[in-house]
Amino acid sequence: PSPSSPLLKNPPNLSGQNMDGDGPPPAAPAPSVASVLGDDDLFREILLFLGFPNLLVRAALVSKRWLLHASDPVFLRRFRERNPPRLLGFYAGYPGRYQFVPLPQPRELVALSRRPASPCDGAFARGAERLIHCRNGRLLTAFRSRWRQLRGGRFKHYLLAPLLAGEAPTVLPPAPPPTHERAQARFTQMFLPEDGARDGITLVHLLMVSRKVYAEIYALGSGGWGVPGTAVIEVEHPHGTTFLEELLPPVHGKVFMVRTSGYILGLDLATSTFFTLELPVGVRRSYLLSCADDSGLYLVSAAGFQLSVWLNGMTGDGHGAAGWLLVDTFSIREGCTRFADQNQTLMPQDGDFLRVAAVGDNAEFVFLDYATYGVVLYVHLRSRVVEKVYEQAPYDHGNVHIGRIHISPFMMMWPPVFPALNRGHDKEQLSQHV
Repeated sequence: PSPSSPLLKNPPNLSGQNMDGDGPPPAAPAPSVASVLGDDDLFREILLFLGFPNLLVRAALVSKRWLLHASDPVFLRRFRERNPPRLLGFYAGYPGRYQFVPLPQPRELVALSRRPASPCDGAFARGAERLIHCRNGRLLTAFRSRWRQLRGGRFKHYLLAPLLAGEAPTVLPPAPPPTHERAQARFTQMFLPEDGARDGITLVHLLMVSRKVYAEIYALGSGGWGVPGTAVIEVEHPHGTTFLEELLPPVHGKVFMVRTSGYILGLDLATSTFFTLELPVGVRRSYLLSCADDSGLYLVSAAGFQLSVWLNGMTGDGHGAAGWLLVDTFSIREGCTRFADQNQTLMPQDGDFLRVAAVGDNAEFVFLDYATYGVVLYVHLRSRVVEKVYEQAPYDHGNVHIGRIHISPFMMMWPPVFPALNRGHDKEQLSQHV
């Protein structure tokens, strides 16, 4: 209970008489704080109302009993259902130049939302050239020193956890190079695990050799990268199309390759097998995928100012053969027109291209790159909120040499990291984990 709680302002009268010293005693004394917090079932219900994982960690530092309840897996599932992880902000920029953009937060998260900016002042400022992947409160970055650049050396990869104050970056073992030497095109990507664990980073090499696509899959464990899984598939490669537009992060143990040839190429990481997934009717470009509950998959596409949300159950072994269901459509033209009223340099026109730059889990939100005017739009699909959240610097606007802008949403970490309570309840842990 807070200091303003009625329970603390009006403590129970246990003297047997009223506050004036006469008259009959109350029918029943109010329950004491100890009796409320001593009831395990009631205490867990109280913890559910904390609302944010960082406050749950604070509560866990009170005692071992509170830690036991706060870290219980069954309770954490209930807490997540009631209080899903929040979007704190996003990283925007280009290799060698990134900026963290915080989004408005309740006062309980204001201090926490400042921490993701630290890599921009630290690792990125010292020369981290690439933000490889951002997931669940952690970052994968790649750095190549000037000496390595001159000698053509490979990148060194770091794992960062900005929300855990005082935690030093983890240097990953050198990434193994692809073994196939005669590839016409190569694509390499490293991904953080889906479950939020520290271990389980995945490295995928894709290689195009004639009409065949080869994959080499490595998983990082305690003993290093281990033995790779391999897969191969023969694909149509029409003249003038690119081998691969983008390799998306794993969704339910599968990675998906965005292509311009009418279908998505999927790779099952567990079985090291390729499969194809047809695109919804009318969708060819400007789309991304996101994780749906259970084993499902969302696809969010943009055609002009019209957003479409599709759902594929991905049930059974058919890898989405049952097809796509259109579950939502939304026009953001009105939101863009509002921005035009505020800034006459932004005048939406029919035929403008908006690129889907990032999508949240369960298609909760989407970031759109409106490259014509150098701005990024945030769309919360459920509440129909459309906001302009980022605008490129004037010297970047229309600069074709730096490529398209990268957007990486930064979510709160889940599950929370509960520090072990030492004897005497080390207060230093409080500042490092909340």
